[in-house]
Amino acid sequence: MTRMEKICLYLAVGGAVILLFMFFFSTRGVMDYNRLKSRQAQLDAQAAIAVSQNSKMEKEILKLKTNLEYIKHLAKHEHEMAAQDELVFKEKPKNQTPKN
Repeated sequence: MTRMEKICLYLAVGGAVILLFMFFFSTRGVMDYNRLKSRQAQLDAQAAIAVSQNSKMEKEILKLKTNLEYIKHLAKHEHEMAAQDELVFKEKPKNQTPKN
């Protein structure tokens, strides 16, 4: 092998190594592609959760607009309200001392 052939071989191998390095580690290389792919999977999962929550909220809004019994249930159990014809009995806390 002549000296010129050796130089060309070394340049070709060096060029191939540089191209491979650029292929894997450049801005639009394989590593960046894998990072973007995993980020897309995370965003897809977040979007699915948001769609599910949005659907639940739409159902809740529809119930609040149309279902009077549901509104009464929420008022009674979540907001501790009572209807006009109901009596509410509350227990006194046991740790209170009588005031004189």
